[in-house]
Amino acid sequence: MIEMKVTGVRETVLRLRNIGARVHENARKTMHAAADRIVETAKKMAPVDEHNLEEAIVKRVGYEGSRRRLAIDIEILPVVNGVRVEDYATYMHEGDYKLGPKSQAKNDSQSEKVGPGFLTRAGEQEEDKLNARMIGVVTEEINR
Repeated sequence: MIEMKVTGVRETVLRLRNIGARVHENARKTMHAAADRIVETAKKMAPVDEHNLEEAIVKRVGYEGSRRRLAIDIEILPVVNGVRVEDYATYMHEGDYKLGPKSQAKNDSQSEKVGPGFLTRAGEQEEDKLNARMIGVVTEEINR
């Protein structure tokens, strides 16, 4: 008869649980940082007149589903500083227009291109970086 004793199972289970908790926390931090960068970039890319459009670009944090999964949205508030910017924001994002003097000056003073698609372009610019960072978070915790 062969006897076998398995040791270290409890420690392995605890390690796996700790990895899961750390991955979750670091993934949350990574998502928040990416969302903050998207907001910052979108504001740089947004046309400017009175700065209401820039100020209307915000990060909204919520939790979805029965497991309370983190959900972060980047959105444009319909009203900011008492000014309704919703229709203006839609046109500035989707429209075909020439930049006004303030927007052109902003465009000329930075590397980010000011104009249509500012929100979409900011998100696309961050997408690959976020994917790589999330993979890095998981890999780092597993290899720890």
